[in-house]
Amino acid sequence: MIEPKQIALQFLQAFWDGKPEDGLALCAPDARWTFQKSLREPRFADIANAIDFLMTKLVGEFDPDSGYEVDVHHVVGDGDEVAVEYSARGETRRGDLYENDYVVRFTLRDGKIVSVRPYFDTHYVHRVLARLDDGG
Repeated sequence: MIEPKQIALQFLQAFWDGKPEDGLALCAPDARWTFQKSLREPRFADIANAIDFLMTKLVGEFDPDSGYEVDVHHVVGDGDEVAVEYSARGETRRGDLYENDYVVRFTLRDGKIVSVRPYFDTHYVHRVLARLDDGG
């Protein structure tokens, strides 16, 4: 059986690589994503809906020619609970520099992800990357 830390990292790597289907394969059918209050309503979504939203509204805003870089700083696990701390940076389609720090908490059950809870500066995401406040 793959270690929970490895499953969490594989999920994030699939997301970063633009291969959401690979990440979804690591999730239980009832897996849930918790959005921060200022990012989206409803706050809780099934994992496929959440990833679709994120790929369209956030990852899709990076310049495809420049891409983005991710630096993983820490991966901490306690049984089926895992936290991954990382930084992401890249150029947006509008030419703005984006750089943000993240901590993503995962809960696993029977080797599958059942909960994803990211923490990051949503004000910065609104302002620089997604411009969700502008109806985007």
